[in-house]
Amino acid sequence: MKPNNYSILFILVLLAGTNNLFAQDSLWVRKYNLAVYNQHDLRNSSVNGLTINRALHDAYRKGIKSKMGDKVGNITYDIFSFATTYLTLIWSHEIGHSLRADQVGGHFNIHNGNLPIPYTTMDLPTNISLVDETLSVTAGFEVNYLTVRNIQKEFVEQNGIYNEDLSYAFANRIMYPLYVSVIVPINPSDRDVWINTAGDPVHTALPMFKNYSNDEVFLTDGTVNPKLVRYYNQAAVLSVVYNLLDPQLYREVGAAFGTKDKVRRPIFIIGNYNSGWTYGTLFNVSPLGYELYLNNYIHVAGKKLSASVKYGNPYKNYSLAIGWNNVIESDKMNASIILEGWDQDIFGMGLATETSFEFHLSQYIGLMFNAGYKTKGYVMGKQIAEGFNGGVGMVFKTNY
Repeated sequence: MKPNNYSILFILVLLAGTNNLFAQDSLWVRKYNLAVYNQHDLRNSSVNGLTINRALHDAYRKGIKSKMGDKVGNITYDIFSFATTYLTLIWSHEIGHSLRADQVGGHFNIHNGNLPIPYTTMDLPTNISLVDETLSVTAGFEVNYLTVRNIQKEFVEQNGIYNEDLSYAFANRIMYPLYVSVIVPINPSDRDVWINTAGDPVHTALPMFKNYSNDEVFLTDGTVNPKLVRYYNQAAVLSVVYNLLDPQLYREVGAAFGTKDKVRRPIFIIGNYNSGWTYGTLFNVSPLGYELYLNNYIHVAGKKLSASVKYGNPYKNYSLAIGWNNVIESDKMNASIILEGWDQDIFGMGLATETSFEFHLSQYIGLMFNAGYKTKGYVMGKQIAEGFNGGVGMVFKTNY
């Protein structure tokens, strides 16, 4: 969506995207997933956007930079890395809006692709529900935070990842706090900003709160409802503070701003990669308000388990997800399974389950399948309605 000012975002993504990288650990796998999921599943944007980002970096680094001298190669690679990081982040965000707009019966318009940001708008049905209106706007941030979660999961599972990916996670992670503090800063106590201000954060909060408060955005004396002011301020603060509690964040920052050739492995709070526990935090915005995820990674004698708990506000929004990330692990096939349950004010109690399979056709290529089912309720990246979830695609693997 078109903002007022993107200069700071442009600079920060430049810093996050300029990585003079070296090969780090030959045991780490460089994986490209090209997949098609349910029509409106936001993994269509998140997963494929990450793969495009990796493929473009690798193609330039191996095919062009390697043929230049060190100095010229490093400078040109930094420029290319910035452009790739920035554009894949922005367009995956915008495609998320497009997928959700289509899901709720609207249309997403791309007016131009100019830098530093494309100018886009959405035409939504006049009778659209407040839940669907919110969903169409939160989609961009949903894609950003799905990407952060996917990279962190891979980072912990294979005991490390390359600086490009950690930098890309950091760039996606800062989208919401950067929006509310720099790009479209507002005074939520000012009545006019809820009437005239454009920008995703305002339009994720406004229809959600209208639904929550029975359209009491303004009090009878014309002032802004203090509950809305409190919610907006809480979301802005927690989008920063809650992320700072994630030990893996500091690996991302190190990759973006620190020594580029350093080997970075996940921080385990107890034990180590073979048998230990660590965690990551994740902030998200949804039709139920902001969400705080605590993603636990438990490794027991080579078994890779996960347990994620979620708290949401202002609507009641609790969930627990339990996963076994290598329930099957062999030369021929890998499989994982996840089960999630929730209790949400609007949608009630619900369940979702999904199984992922990866069949290895060779050392370098494979097939992937996802199959699952969910009841009605909000799950990040998926449709709200009850129904089947699935995906199919190709997996390509190589060394860095």
